[in-house]
Amino acid sequence: MSTTGVTVREGTDCPVLRALTRYTNRKRGAMPSDDACRRQSTMNGALDNETMVTATPEAVLTGHPVGPRANGAVCIGCGEALHEVDIVSAYAYRCADAADWVVSRLYCLECAPARIRSPTLGATEVLVGGRLGSITLPTARTHRLCLVELKMRTFSPPTEGCAP
Repeated sequence: MSTTGVTVREGTDCPVLRALTRYTNRKRGAMPSDDACRRQSTMNGALDNETMVTATPEAVLTGHPVGPRANGAVCIGCGEALHEVDIVSAYAYRCADAADWVVSRLYCLECAPARIRSPTLGATEVLVGGRLGSITLPTARTHRLCLVELKMRTFSPPTEGCAP
């Protein structure tokens, strides 16, 4: 199964401290108005002395914010509003040259597809099932719906499918 890489510095015991140090060193003081940096990695700018940590798509997508607003997520199939603790399916992809995953579709339990209909060559695509939870974004002092309790339903590697 395909995994995504996130870099961490060797010699530091606390993963939160490593991430905060990496972010602080990169930005040098200016905090963003939202938590857009939360899902970014330094994979493309990794130093030679850093190690690579691999994680499954479920692990990377757990906690991923969904919906355009703090309390607004909608099923792309039927248009029904989705709320915290609802059972959902999410379609996510990551292009071969990108470091970040994109959750582009969210489905309610009734509308969830059983497979990825037309896989894209050069992109890792997953269909995961789980629940909606909420995550607090401390910088913006707000909360968002997010994906939790995820299980892989179907998977398409970047070597399968047709050209975009």
